[in-house]
Amino acid sequence: MLSVCCATSGSAFASNTYIIGSDGEYAVIDPSAEYSPRYLCGGKLKYIFLTHAHFDHMLNIDSWAEATGATVYVSHGDKDALRDSYRNCYQLFCGRDCGYFGDVSVMRGGDCFHLGSEVISVIETPGHTHGSVILLHSDSAFVGDTVFEGGGYGRWDLPGGNYEQLKGSIKAIMALDDGLALYPGHGGPTTVADFKKYVHLR
Repeated sequence: MLSVCCATSGSAFASNTYIIGSDGEYAVIDPSAEYSPRYLCGGKLKYIFLTHAHFDHMLNIDSWAEATGATVYVSHGDKDALRDSYRNCYQLFCGRDCGYFGDVSVMRGGDCFHLGSEVISVIETPGHTHGSVILLHSDSAFVGDTVFEGGGYGRWDLPGGNYEQLKGSIKAIMALDDGLALYPGHGGPTTVADFKKYVHLR
């Protein structure tokens, strides 16, 4: 069974950080909230995952990486954006030349990661950014800014965005099991079934 804890960054961007765990092994997804050992309940942080490379989803990535030594993973399509303040939107929203400059490993669609007795798989969902992904578990998916509660979905007018790609990614999520829990990068959770009730695509 996968445990899921959500922490918010406390910044004006209200990004969600998810700490997931199984059998004493943990992963953090989109580390915008500051690291604290209390999230790990005495266990070990194995992975640091980014659903995409926008700055508001990695505000405190350094604190997690430095405290734990866990491997940072980002998709091949967004790897270069981590260091590019235009593509990661630090420049656009904060007027800062900033990014993440630590070691990074690349993940691709179809990759699987073992976390305790559970398995997390990667699905590529481009559109919000070129390299957006979702992290899929048997009963939950961490969807970044691809879709939101209430039928919302991510912007495509930022660097790396593309509406046609985003629409295809949304349809791929809608094809998943209706009971699957969706945990977005902002706002509350939803399910595939509830999302489909409210979404309207152009």
